[in-house]
Amino acid sequence: MSIFDQIGKKLSDAGQETATKAKNFAEVTRLNGMVSDLEKQIAKMFQDMGQSYYEHHQNDPNAEEQERITAIQNAYAEIARYQEQIKQIKGVERCPNCGAEVAIGSAFCNACGAKLMAQPQPTGRACPNCHAPVNSGDLFCNACGTRMPDGETQGV
Repeated sequence: MSIFDQIGKKLSDAGQETATKAKNFAEVTRLNGMVSDLEKQIAKMFQDMGQSYYEHHQNDPNAEEQERITAIQNAYAEIARYQEQIKQIKGVERCPNCGAEVAIGSAFCNACGAKLMAQPQPTGRACPNCHAPVNSGDLFCNACGTRMPDGETQGV
């Protein structure tokens, strides 16, 4: 065998080895992608299963996961409080007909035209900085964090 044949064979072998490695790498990448997709599907199924469990057992005092159910309910209550604060800061309320945001005190919804019930205006303490309603006994405004002066009784 001539020297050129030997060099050619070595180059051919190296090329085949490189091609095999590239093919293997592509296959491993494809399989890893499939594993990742299946793991995402499993995580979604676990999430759906947990949400279904919560929905079916949220009012069951004997549920196995009562501590977590209570934590979820507390989180929902906190979200509702935050959303109420956001509405107060923005000066809006939700239309009971379509759910659109309308200015507090509006007679009609600007999205669907429904007549709105007149909401009684809150009375009591108001923050001297942002004028948001403040519960009696609160030392700080929940909306802006301003310290409430002692004996503050401004109307909202």
